[in-house]
Amino acid sequence: NQSLNQSDGILDTIVRTIMPKSVQLLLNKILFSPVKVTGATNLVGPFVGKVASAVNLGATPTFEALNGMKAQVLASGVEGSGLCWVMSKAMAAILEGEPINAKGIYRPMIENDMLCGLPVYTTNCIKNGATEYIGLGDWRYQPMGLFNTVRFIVDPYSQARKDSVDLVLNVDYGTVTLRPEAFVLGKVTSA
Repeated sequence: NQSLNQSDGILDTIVRTIMPKSVQLLLNKILFSPVKVTGATNLVGPFVGKVASAVNLGATPTFEALNGMKAQVLASGVEGSGLCWVMSKAMAAILEGEPINAKGIYRPMIENDMLCGLPVYTTNCIKNGATEYIGLGDWRYQPMGLFNTVRFIVDPYSQARKDSVDLVLNVDYGTVTLRPEAFVLGKVTSA
């Protein structure tokens, strides 16, 4: 409480800026993590439960293996107009230096943030510890919504004996995987 009073509103501004960003980071972690995120939520993303059936991509994924993942999703009847790759920034950097094939003119696998004709979204949330995963999905089949309003509560009373202010941000997000076959996970094995 004293820190809030002495900061002349600066600390309050920082808190109001950082707390919403933490919700954004948590939602990204939920959507892109290959394992269930534990904590204050029961939401799960489309890659949870796909680790056991993940496509083995070897130590360095090949264009053919990645294109095979794309074909797998499209063969399931998914139209594919919302397809997008998800991988770590490090994996994207590796694939930016890997050629599509050894024949002819050199072309990197990822060029202009596109791989196999699809956009690439990078986030380290798709990693599970040291294990690298590459996800592909048609994100039209993973809707997410905010229900009600974002509630930011400043409570100077509950912990008044400690001279503390409780700052709480409450949100009610929901997400569901409408078609599990619209998402596939690939595992990059250690070298």
